[in-house]
Amino acid sequence: MNTDVLQRIRIDKAIPGMKVAKDILTDTGLILIAQNTILTENHIYKLKLYRIPFISILQPIEVKYEKKERASDISIKSIPNTDTFNNFKATHATKEEEVEEKILRIGNGGRVENQELFEISEDVFSHFQSKSQLFSFLHHLQIKDDSTYAHCLNVSLLCNIFGQWLGFSEEKLKDITVAGLLHDIGKSKVDNRIITKPGKLTSEEFEEVKKHTTYGFEMLQNQNLPEEVKKAVLHHHERFDGSGYPMGVTNNELDEFSKIVAIADVYDAMTSNRSYRNKFSPFAVIRSLEQEGYGKLDTKLLMLFLQNIAYYYLGSWVRLTSGEEGEIIFIHPNHLSTPIVKVGNIMRDLKQETDIDILEII
Repeated sequence: MNTDVLQRIRIDKAIPGMKVAKDILTDTGLILIAQNTILTENHIYKLKLYRIPFISILQPIEVKYEKKERASDISIKSIPNTDTFNNFKATHATKEEEVEEKILRIGNGGRVENQELFEISEDVFSHFQSKSQLFSFLHHLQIKDDSTYAHCLNVSLLCNIFGQWLGFSEEKLKDITVAGLLHDIGKSKVDNRIITKPGKLTSEEFEEVKKHTTYGFEMLQNQNLPEEVKKAVLHHHERFDGSGYPMGVTNNELDEFSKIVAIADVYDAMTSNRSYRNKFSPFAVIRSLEQEGYGKLDTKLLMLFLQNIAYYYLGSWVRLTSGEEGEIIFIHPNHLSTPIVKVGNIMRDLKQETDIDILEII
């Protein structure tokens, strides 16, 4: 069946001949390119000048529902085998050690500056040719189970991207990055045997872990850091409905940084290996947050986060639970976790084929 579907794509995926599905507007609301326009090189150049990150196009596709049809073998150069990824991995390991050194220095009463903390994450960003590489590289990164310092570094990178999506100023972007970097600093005061325990914590152990937010806030009181950073360290486990800790405050009592760090923290924790489980695929995490995140995390921020992550995986190769491998070609705007995957000449619409899921990004 041939049909045109509305598809949101990154501007670097736009090519001449595509048909614009919706008016493309400037920040001030002026029409930059009208609906139904057929894109040319000049149009694409103009969009890049205006820094338009995404556009909506009408994409003709053929969708076939042929259950369990096997695709032919696909030859793909695995991301972990690329020089770019290996350079990133080496830098990430080095910067993880720097995060540990800074956190231990703070714990021992030493001083740190906002800029030196920000530069740790900034150095990692220098390895990305595009924002989409961040998600691919973090997904393929194999780190020691339950490494607090690696997790802090990853959350700082996610917070930086999140801030860019929200249009933060340069100074505010620096601050949210540092908030992500320090959010779990208090875990350095928790018995590491509890942090790395391969199994369910006892109620007493969980109560001790919960203290890391307060420990971290206290550790930063004498540091010359923005108050928003310190509040994010204290409040990143608070929830929209008041079910979080340490204070049980609700959405209206939380500032923007705390809400952003909370989302980035949950996403990285679920997409990373733990001593008691393997990591989940990004689309499994998106599904979980679609089902359980609303009412717990800020709805507006969570939707923005999930939409952007899902769209960044357009064009990525995945392995399905059916054993097939294919390319993500379409994201359903209202069902982000169930994209259309092209497997050979077959289109697997995971929204319709509910017995197939994305197992992993490859």
